[in-house]
Amino acid sequence: MSTIQASLFELPQVRTPTQLGRTSIRTVEAGSILTPTKGRLGSYDYSLNPYRGCGFGCSYCYAAFFVPDDEQRANWGKWVEVKENALALLGKQRNLEDARIYMSSVTDPYQPIEACTELSRSILEHLSERRDQPRVVIQTRSPLVTRDISILKRFKHLRVNMSITTDSDEIRKRFEPSCASIERRLDAVRELKAAGLKVGVCISPMLPIEDPIQFARTLRELDADRYTASYFHSSEKLFASGTGDEATKIAREMNWTFAKFQRVKQVLTQLVPRLNETAFSPE
Repeated sequence: MSTIQASLFELPQVRTPTQLGRTSIRTVEAGSILTPTKGRLGSYDYSLNPYRGCGFGCSYCYAAFFVPDDEQRANWGKWVEVKENALALLGKQRNLEDARIYMSSVTDPYQPIEACTELSRSILEHLSERRDQPRVVIQTRSPLVTRDISILKRFKHLRVNMSITTDSDEIRKRFEPSCASIERRLDAVRELKAAGLKVGVCISPMLPIEDPIQFARTLRELDADRYTASYFHSSEKLFASGTGDEATKIAREMNWTFAKFQRVKQVLTQLVPRLNETAFSPE
């Protein structure tokens, strides 16, 4: 294993603001950085979350329901904790060869604070230089991931999953106003593919689609390695408990139902190769 020292990344040496827009930031000492997976992520060995909380604060985000603190749950999107000892913890980890890591399960590794801390970048650099290099899937909705293309290309097995939830920026603004535009995400996928990296496109959760046929053509032209489309949550109920109340309200206002999702998905399935339910599986 590479003898990377944790001192290569010490948060006091980088610009870590205490406030970023509406989001308050603080650094914390994490007890662990690699979490054994189970349930829907059972095909992975570990999830890796560099941050706790997420500045994107998407209205439908299920991750808020895993926060035990009532106040933090209610203020999801308005606070982020930076795991300042993440590299030190990884440096103690042994035998990661071909370990399947999902980055991240309850936060976005490329949320706005990442531009300041470069914590996800440092973690990926560490993992890429280990002799026992793991297999990594990065889950994000941020074009910032393209900043680290030179590091991502060092991995033998890596895929970037980009969430592209709708074809309309007006709809995007209703559900996820703090996130990058749809066009910027599409451009990020194009840049990642041009660099020779594997990419998954996650239409998950699928938000209302204005022009399913044109959206399908746009997705097909991306030539992603995997595509996944899903509704807010796998449940017999119209909206499962993992869907935020605000998203439920907006979807009802737009009359966005599971039946409409199914009709759009059928169009996408006919026009987009490799549209299936496997983009969340390991690489």
